[in-house]
Amino acid sequence: MRALVSVPLHRRRHSLFVLLASSAMAPSVRSFSAATPPRPSSSTMREWRRKANERGDEKLRSSSSSFSFGVIADVQWADAPDGTNYVKTVKRCYRGALATLSNAVDWWLDLPESESPLFIAQLGDLIDGMNGPDKLDCADDALNKAMGHLNRLPCPSINLVGNHELYNYDRTALSKADWLQHGDKEYYAFTPVPGWRVAVLDPYQIALIGHAQDDPRRLEAVDLLARENPNVHPDGQAGNWFEGMEDAGYRRRFVPYNGGFGREQLEWLKNELRSAARAGERVLVMSHVIIHPKACGGGTMAWDYEECLEVMRSEEAGGCVAAVLCGHDHNGNYHQDEHGVHHCTFVSPLNKGDEGSAFGIFKIKPDCLEIRGPVMDDLLPDVPGRPSPIKEEKSALGVPCELISLALGDATPVVGDDIEADGINLDAILTPRQEVTEVAA
Repeated sequence: MRALVSVPLHRRRHSLFVLLASSAMAPSVRSFSAATPPRPSSSTMREWRRKANERGDEKLRSSSSSFSFGVIADVQWADAPDGTNYVKTVKRCYRGALATLSNAVDWWLDLPESESPLFIAQLGDLIDGMNGPDKLDCADDALNKAMGHLNRLPCPSINLVGNHELYNYDRTALSKADWLQHGDKEYYAFTPVPGWRVAVLDPYQIALIGHAQDDPRRLEAVDLLARENPNVHPDGQAGNWFEGMEDAGYRRRFVPYNGGFGREQLEWLKNELRSAARAGERVLVMSHVIIHPKACGGGTMAWDYEECLEVMRSEEAGGCVAAVLCGHDHNGNYHQDEHGVHHCTFVSPLNKGDEGSAFGIFKIKPDCLEIRGPVMDDLLPDVPGRPSPIKEEKSALGVPCELISLALGDATPVVGDDIEADGINLDAILTPRQEVTEVAA
């Protein structure tokens, strides 16, 4: 999984932060025919960072650990009439989802300079699988239109890969995609401001989708699913994957539209969290697929979510993880676990189309995470445990919005040598609410 930094230079409100990566490499191959602007090289970005430091860019050099970023997940648009999910229980507004993305960009652009996002977290599934060669055969065009909206922003977009990207493109195609350009990394970390680190995970390292037939990561997925869910064909073809699994509990996650982080990535994450803890940093984790079963309906988690949670809760991590941000389950969800970590699963724009407001902005503060959006329930659903939103008619954003605040606990200091991200030094009483079920694919 990699990220795009696609920013027209003449519209840049603030300098780019350096995206710092360490991960497994994807196979190299063709690039997209996309018309999005080419991404500057890593060396160019480092030079921008150096010049920004020389200029005293307050946005990036401030000793304050506060910063803001936009968030949207599962736009999953296609130029097609409204439809439903696979089991025909949920409406999907394919064209309206793109309108929501456009509305989101307009909303972010209208924010005052003091509240402007440092980057946009686009949490995967930007285009729907029906854009692929077996159906509409217009993935490049759909992608260009979606990226065209994000490219109107003067800040970078961090674009995660979801299952629908892998329905449209294999790993080979994605490895040189300009909109995902971040070296050759499929998972990585970066430091947006001093004191904070963002870890972007790839929940499809072990998966049926995206990999070549003989890729060891795919073969591992075939073996795993054969053991855990015999309903799944080795090719991942559509079928009744849940037959006989009514009482399978969390084993319902063993289906082709989910995947696993894999041992190599989890070892990388362990080292990344250890270095963050030693450096006194807090960490935001981003993954398309969900990491906690109570942050979804219990079936859209990564196959090895338990191992991932174990890494995040390890003594070496020192409680540095503040929040986990995901998409994938279109109904969204929220859960604060027993370690104080906020697991946020964001609602898909597909649900309401242009009649909804499934987007918002995070403001990271030393003691809390503030989430604002035009309509909070459209972004993070009204579930047990989620704070009730405060309506702000005259907010700091300059527009009416709704706010929830998620308190941050103290991280446990970890003794050891300070290790900078990838070797680079960068300075309530809650009322019960209706449960939601998961909808993904």
